Amino acid sequence: MIYVDSNALVYLLHDVKPKSDMVIGILSSSDEVYTSLRTIEESTYILIRIYLTKHYGVRSIYQIREIIRRSGLGFIKDELTILRSLISEYNIVVLQDRATIDEIHGTMIRYNLLPGDAVIALTCKHYGIDTILTFDEDFKRIPWIKVVP
Repeated sequence: MIYVDSNALVYLLHDVKPKSDMVIGILSSSDEVYTSLRTIEESTYILIRIYLTKHYGVRSIYQIREIIRRSGLGFIKDELTILRSLISEYNIVVLQDRATIDEIHGTMIRYNLLPGDAVIALTCKHYGIDTILTFDEDFKRIPWIKVVP
């Protein structure tokens, strides 16, 4: 069982070498692959931010919100379709996030994590997933998760 983090999905989607090749290798050799709605949301936000930074030079959430208010989100439709295709192609099961407020806050403080990473770590724990495919070093502080690559 392996959990796929947002950075691995984005590297795969954008074919960022050599990381995308590592992701493909790991996903191709894994029988049970999971992610969660939190990670899909985070991946989607990253894709929006990458596009708007590249095309509009945006730097803040306020600029992102203003461009979306004015122009909509049509610019991201193709990448969202590709993201869903990758999820299907690699048979990635999208789980519901599982954590309580107390667990999130306790995990954040105990392991020095941002809230989203705490939710992911707790979701893995809840479902018995002991490995995460990520390039985020922060997960190495979690004792119940092995980080790959």
